[in-house]
Amino acid sequence: MASTKILVPDMGDFKDVEIIEVLVKEGQQIKKNDSLITLESDKSSVEVPSTHEGVIEKINIKVGDKVNKGDLILSLNAESATEEKNEAVSEKKKIEKTEIKEIKPQKPKEIIPIAPTLQSGSKSASPKVRKFARELGANVVEIPGSQRGGRVSEEDVKNFVRSQVTVSGGKIEKKVHKEEYPHEEFGKSN
Repeated sequence: MASTKILVPDMGDFKDVEIIEVLVKEGQQIKKNDSLITLESDKSSVEVPSTHEGVIEKINIKVGDKVNKGDLILSLNAESATEEKNEAVSEKKKIEKTEIKEIKPQKPKEIIPIAPTLQSGSKSASPKVRKFARELGANVVEIPGSQRGGRVSEEDVKNFVRSQVTVSGGKIEKKVHKEEYPHEEFGKSN
C-alpha cells in the first residue's frame, strides 16, 4: 500500500492563506489535476489541484484553517487507484468478448429546458467582498450588485445586511417577510 502525501504548493508570497472550501471527501477516488481545496487570500481565490491519483485515505485540513506552503492537505492510497484501473480494463475486455445483442432504439424523451439560476453558482465579487459578506452572514449570490456587470461591492453587502435586519429597543432582529396575498389565491378558477 503506497501512501502519497499531497502538500500545499508554492503560491507566491502568501502566508496563512484561508481554506474556504474542501472539494473532496475521504474514500473518494481522485485523478491527477482534480481540484482538492479552494484557498482565498486578500487578492485571489485559487483551487489547489491534486498532483497524484488514488483513493483519499485521510484529509488533514478543514474549512477555515490557515495554511502555508508545504502543509499537508491529505494522504491518498496510490495503489488502490492502479488496482481499480486494472480491474476496469479487465472488465472492459470481458464486455468486449461477450455477444452483442440487438438493442431496440428508445423513443426520445421530451426535453424541458430549465431556466438557469445563480443560487448554486457564483456571482461576480472580489475575494475581499466575499469574505466580508461571509463574516456578516450574507450569501453573495443573494445580493444584487450595483457595479458594472452586476458585480457586488462592499457597499452592496452593507446595504443588503441593513435591509435584512431591524433594530428596535437596542435589539437586532432579523426581518421576516410577510406575504400580502397567500399564494393559494393565485391560479384558482371560479
